Amino acid sequence: MNLELLRAQLAPLGPSMVVVALCSARLLPVAFLCPLLGGQAAPTTVKLALVLSLALFLHHVAGVSLPEPVETPLQLAAMAVKELTYGTSVGLVAALPFDAARMGGRFIDLFRGTSAEASLPVAGTRESATGDALYQLLVGLVVTGGLMPVVLSGLVRGFGWVRLGAYVPTEAAVMHVVGLAGGAMATGLAVGAPIAAAVMAVDCLLGMVSRAAPQVNLQDLGAPLRILAGGALLWLAVGILCERLLAGFLSVDGALFRLGEVAR
Repeated sequence: MNLELLRAQLAPLGPSMVVVALCSARLLPVAFLCPLLGGQAAPTTVKLALVLSLALFLHHVAGVSLPEPVETPLQLAAMAVKELTYGTSVGLVAALPFDAARMGGRFIDLFRGTSAEASLPVAGTRESATGDALYQLLVGLVVTGGLMPVVLSGLVRGFGWVRLGAYVPTEAAVMHVVGLAGGAMATGLAVGAPIAAAVMAVDCLLGMVSRAAPQVNLQDLGAPLRILAGGALLWLAVGILCERLLAGFLSVDGALFRLGEVAR
């Protein structure tokens, strides 16, 4: 008797549970890809709790719902796969500015040395210190500068642009994401290009001096000079680099809107 009573009380919650599950399926890849919602740094339990909280907010406060009820488990599974696919696209687009910062830092360290710190004895590792620094710097600027609602508003409005179950995986959507990824790579190369040019100038200068004075041994000076020249230019140009990266971040809202247009 108690089991039947419990089943009767839970039956009206079925449609709400389905909507929350589909909202969570769309938000889950975003939480794992975009650092503003956790990314790789936050524990999995924190990201799952955030996803569930946002899904409940979207359903009970924002009014997100299904136009038609889900009748079979197979239909629910198909819709969940569609939401996971679309959420992955949204997460990739939202994370591209931060990936551009990391790519730019790795490009800089590629010219300064496989890792600038690893070129020195008993210092650092072979990881890209500059890439991680620019990545964390952009995250800090977005959070402290009040720009985090740009992504959050895009995610919330995305449920109005592409309603639950309305996502259609089209070629236009794929090409849009690919084009944005190419733009992020171009931004990363543009961020690292001035430092790469300075490092190449240092190598050229050392080569000219070695050719003019072969008796002078400059092999041991190459790595420290590349580190110092690249680090000095990076320190002087960090403001310009941040402006370039923030400009890419501010374009995320428009990119998400365009993705919603071509994916429905």
